Amino acid sequence: MAQTKATTELELKIARRQTVGTRRIRRLRGEGAVPGVVYGRGMEPVPVVMDHKALVKVLHSKAGEHSLVKLKLAGAPSWEKPALLKSMQYHPVDGRVLHVDFHAITLTERLKVKVPVVLKGEPVGVKQEGGLLEHFLREVEVECLPTEIPASVEFDVSAMKIGDTIHVRDLAPPAHTKITSDLDSAIASVQKPKEEKPEEAAAAVTEPEVIREKKEEPQAPAEGAPKPKAEAEPKKEAKEGKNA
Repeated sequence: MAQTKATTELELKIARRQTVGTRRIRRLRGEGAVPGVVYGRGMEPVPVVMDHKALVKVLHSKAGEHSLVKLKLAGAPSWEKPALLKSMQYHPVDGRVLHVDFHAITLTERLKVKVPVVLKGEPVGVKQEGGLLEHFLREVEVECLPTEIPASVEFDVSAMKIGDTIHVRDLAPPAHTKITSDLDSAIASVQKPKEEKPEEAAAAVTEPEVIREKKEEPQAPAEGAPKPKAEAEPKKEAKEGKNA
């Protein structure tokens, strides 16, 4: 059965940004600030800057990037706008936030937003049957009021067996919330364990054949050919002697 967790509104202080240009923006980031823009219906985009640590605190909340944030502009007490994080740029090496866009919204206007799907429990097909849980769809789109945005949608997968699949239609949206993702989209399934293929037998290593050089055998003389003369034995040296 699916469960939902409602999001909570967080506060984030921002300041109007006068700094433009690549070098000045780099200097802001070096001072621990993050540049950004606030835009919305019926308003001019406002370039802003905020403290990096304060922004990271929002991102590390339960809702994370799906947080509903109340923006408060420094020097303008009456300027408060609820907003959603729409896009962020990260440093490719250290993961530091380089830029952020906020979408100012109206609390009485329904909107569409994506929220994460969280699977709870351990399937029977994994625990007892040795299967594998495959998680395909990790976010679903919902339509609701900003104050009713769920931080996540949970589904208990404990009863799933091998071959079972859950779809978007199996999720139960909270009151006054409509799931707008494709209802037939698969969220997760329990698959059979992959069979390990037997390793191919290693080819037998044969010792290299030693080719021995054969001695040439004397050929028999052709018929009628003269026989080779036998080598004369060396003559014994006669002893020199004088007759008495």
